[in-house]
Amino acid sequence: MAIGKTASCLILALAMSASAAEFAVRHEHLRKGCDGVMTADDTGVRFAGPKGHSWNWKYEDIQQLILEPGRIRILTYKDQKLRLGADKGYEFTGKLPVETLDALWKNRMDQRFVAALPQPATEGISIPVKHLRRISGSEGTLNFGADSIVYATSAAADSRTWRYSDIESISSSGPFQLSITTFERALSHYGDRKGFNFELKQPITEAIYNQLWLQIEEKNGRIQP
Repeated sequence: MAIGKTASCLILALAMSASAAEFAVRHEHLRKGCDGVMTADDTGVRFAGPKGHSWNWKYEDIQQLILEPGRIRILTYKDQKLRLGADKGYEFTGKLPVETLDALWKNRMDQRFVAALPQPATEGISIPVKHLRRISGSEGTLNFGADSIVYATSAAADSRTWRYSDIESISSSGPFQLSITTFERALSHYGDRKGFNFELKQPITEAIYNQLWLQIEEKNGRIQP
């Protein structure tokens, strides 16, 4: 009995290792949805569902992959003829091994991976902010750490963890405003470089802004330290 439990634990550990994960998800589509199993490893992402609902994507075939606490969105390069050539996307929900997937995808994928979730704050500059959106905004905290920028908020799917390689630029029009331009796709059909505009609840000095700008430029190799 103990041997059986040990073997089961070992199989589970292998299935949820840092380089691979297998877990149950639901594929959301217009007519209800369907259940299946998703596998993610160093080669790509696979979904095994009922007939006609099984796919295998290599990472180079994924235009954008968004990981949320309970949702995965995969945008492919495949055209949808009925939507005037708009790229086809897939949405999956479930109880996800978020930490495992985040560790796997941030090490395996480039800017096409979007971590729509907050990471624990690290030592660095933290600023309370409001994220301005078209309809309603969200409130949270911007943390500028050694290797990433984290926007942490209680608003569903609005949190972000950006590696510095995910940042195209930052800009500011004054002490209470900050914009972060990322390589995440914008909502427009051929959109790219999505911008996040923040109102700052505490003023940012010119010296701190210059420090943040310099840090991002150095991390991306655009200027030499």
